[in-house]
Amino acid sequence: MPRKLSLLPLAIAGFLAGVLLAFALGRLIGDGGRAAGHSSLPDTATARRAIVLARDDLPDAAIAVFDTLRPRIYLNLRLLAQVGPDLAAFLRAHEEGHIAYHHVSERRFGLVRVEAPLPVLHGYEFAADCYAAQTLRAERPLAVRAALRFFQQRRNLVTDAEHPSMGARADSLIDCLTDPAWGGSGLS
Repeated sequence: MPRKLSLLPLAIAGFLAGVLLAFALGRLIGDGGRAAGHSSLPDTATARRAIVLARDDLPDAAIAVFDTLRPRIYLNLRLLAQVGPDLAAFLRAHEEGHIAYHHVSERRFGLVRVEAPLPVLHGYEFAADCYAAQTLRAERPLAVRAALRFFQQRRNLVTDAEHPSMGARADSLIDCLTDPAWGGSGLS
């Protein structure tokens, strides 16, 4: 009689190897999670090709969807109208950052973020914030200042587990603007 091989130990080993690899990559990419997702040059050309569409049923002000043919950024115009044009410009550039660093993906039935450990997800947010700051600081410094002020005024607020606290985002944004390793040279 043939012996049945249980796939459970193999599945558990594969899962654990994946978790260890994700944590190892998170450590290699970031400095304490802060720079995770910021390890390579951004794909700015792809980010700039994004189609921008209005969707006022979104739970967030903006969401990016990466698609190699034509990435999309969905904006909740109702929420963005409440924050003003400067912060709205930063939030749009932040979503471009997610596309530029390939932090998001598309699945057939809706918008889905790439799954990763929380420190890596937090690093994605820091990298997208830094991308927005670097993109806007020369031509729209008020947008960067608006984002920094927004984060600083809500220092202890954590919107969900995937996003770091607003205070951590403010600190990371200051690092991005001042640390030469992040390409920073201050805010004009």
